[in-house]
Amino acid sequence: MKLQTKKTTLCLLALHICALFCETRVCEGTHVISVSQSLSGNQTIFSENGTFELGFFTPGKSKNYYIGIWYKNFVDKTVVWVANRNHPVTNPYDSELKLLPDGNLALLNESKIQIWSSNSTARKDNSTLAILFDNGNFVTRDNQDSSNIIWQSFDDPTDTWLPGGKIGYNKIKKEKIYLTSWRNSENPAPSLFSLEVETNGTSIILLYNRTKQYLSTGAWTGRYFVLVPEIERNPYISNFRYVSNVNESKLTYDTATKTLTRFMIDVTGQFRQFAWRENFPERRWGPNWMRPEQCEVPKFCGAFGTCNQLKAPPCTCLQGYEPRVSKNWALGDYTDGCIRKSPLHCGDGGVEDAFCFLKTMRFSTGDTGESQSLDFRSEKECKSACLSSCSCTGYVFDDGKCAVWDGEVYNIQQLASGDNRNKVFGVRITKSGKASKIRVWIVVGTSVGFFALLGVVILIFLQLTKRKVGKYKGAAGDLMLFKYKDIRKSTKNFSEKLGRRNMELLDDGDYFPALVADKISKGEEVLMQFLDRKLEGKADSSEVTRACKVACWCIQDNEKNRPSMGLVIQLLEGTTEVGIPPYPWFLRGFTKENEYQSIVDPPSTFCTTSSNT
Repeated sequence: MKLQTKKTTLCLLALHICALFCETRVCEGTHVISVSQSLSGNQTIFSENGTFELGFFTPGKSKNYYIGIWYKNFVDKTVVWVANRNHPVTNPYDSELKLLPDGNLALLNESKIQIWSSNSTARKDNSTLAILFDNGNFVTRDNQDSSNIIWQSFDDPTDTWLPGGKIGYNKIKKEKIYLTSWRNSENPAPSLFSLEVETNGTSIILLYNRTKQYLSTGAWTGRYFVLVPEIERNPYISNFRYVSNVNESKLTYDTATKTLTRFMIDVTGQFRQFAWRENFPERRWGPNWMRPEQCEVPKFCGAFGTCNQLKAPPCTCLQGYEPRVSKNWALGDYTDGCIRKSPLHCGDGGVEDAFCFLKTMRFSTGDTGESQSLDFRSEKECKSACLSSCSCTGYVFDDGKCAVWDGEVYNIQQLASGDNRNKVFGVRITKSGKASKIRVWIVVGTSVGFFALLGVVILIFLQLTKRKVGKYKGAAGDLMLFKYKDIRKSTKNFSEKLGRRNMELLDDGDYFPALVADKISKGEEVLMQFLDRKLEGKADSSEVTRACKVACWCIQDNEKNRPSMGLVIQLLEGTTEVGIPPYPWFLRGFTKENEYQSIVDPPSTFCTTSSNT
């Protein structure tokens, strides 16, 4: 009898504990958080149709955790909303998102300190529910009156504008409803780029630091934006409209099809639209629309960074500079810019500084730093004026006008050869007597590896396209696409030739890599005469050209411009577009003087220098 009583008591105790736990923790599979319930660890709630999920997440390889909303069951966890953007937690199991009795939704960290809240209060205690809806909106409302919305995530968006969501102005709170991009792929904190509706207007505008406008869609006509008329023909959206009432003025839209779509302001500072591609070989988000061009985003590459629209990554530090925060650059955030590797001499010890001349450059926006125009009629006077001030970092002399920069320089854009907007920018650098020796060693080291690297790239390319050249499955030597000139000299003679004025490798100067690189830098297709005779001319010229482009990117003088092997595979497969690479500067040493017109001017990654003498 006593044993039976003990069993009954234990069962009742267990049931009581379970009941208490269910009252304080969110039940798995629900889309609702009730008063005094909390969400911790790997617990989540998701919308009724299973499209969206809410819980703790960690972006990329970051060790920080955030409360967010993302598309459920997608391989690529695309986050559309983040609560604690500026206040991550490190232990989600000891942290909790909780709906308090007064209707306030609060996030408590490991120390039970409130680090984020919806800052909302219900009229009556214990009368609210928090619900994740099928459109991705997270709402707290009265549990009896569904129309009584106390707070919603659509009023406080992060970087994404979902169908049914809004941007505009809350007239009750007198606050703007706007988007700000993530700082980088691992940090959802607000960056310097934002998207909002123009004050007292209907234009969507992009702003840098909430002050400098760099894009406007023009006014909404009722059917389209004046400067973006294509919005009317967008196949993924419908019922785009401007609404104004006593509570708010807003722009909103609906989805036109079952295809998922979203607008956002990306970490790049661009206004973009994505659509979910179900029928592609790999289910993924595909870009559908984007404004502006990357290099038109102000200060995207930061101070002393140059932007090149035709390459990835688009940002490069000026000669003599390096990324200020390398980790951020690796994550696609370049706004910290670059810092000088070594201080200027400024005439100390009688040593003058030098200039690196960057050609085909353009300053893409008006805000380029602290520049001033000087009344000098010659480039020599302009250059001397810059050298006379230790704070001067560079100058431009163009069409009889002199402009010098004191301090940081922004918005420098690398243009394609022949672009009539180009200017020559003289960057002030530290002069070093060792520069010529360093260049020789760069030439020696990179040249020795050129044939091996080009061979590896082409072998990878052939493996990717082996079905087209299937009959060549023999030894590695049989797989090579190109014929090479006979290198008739030994390594010793090769090194001796590097010391000569023209550093000619071959007696006739017809050096194969230089010839191919010259054609690639001009945007021309590689001539089919370069193919190995064994192929009998049976090859796709566009594929041959693509392989050569990739090879030229792989031997760029600046290692920051060389693609990773993962990107090399994508470029060779054709899944990623290959831009026109600059001419590898070290190859000029293996050509006769002025043999190739396109390589006379040095690219931005390796430039000629000039002192004041």
